[in-house]
Amino acid sequence: MSCDGWYLGYGNYWHWGNMVITILIFAVILWLIYRLTANNVSRKTTNGSFLANNFVSINKELKCPNCKAEIETAFIRCPECNYKLKDNCPTCGKIVKTSWSVCPYCETKLK
Repeated sequence: MSCDGWYLGYGNYWHWGNMVITILIFAVILWLIYRLTANNVSRKTTNGSFLANNFVSINKELKCPNCKAEIETAFIRCPECNYKLKDNCPTCGKIVKTSWSVCPYCETKLK
């Protein structure tokens, strides 16, 4: 029997089992890299991240309609000029913007 052919045997050639295990290990490593990078990308692009859910962030685009000072989305009054940004609905008591004409929670007319 000769050792210089394209057959599955011993010597310098790999067994099918070694090749399958190597491919599986390589596939698991690629999958782990994909999962780690996919999680990092989704954390940066979604509003459901830890920072967005647990901390109030200053949105540079929000400005007070009265004095144009920077405000946060959670503010009820402007800290600079005391302008009322939000109000309570007289029927359901939920916080609504002063510019709204209808309460989106109970459909009460506000103006």
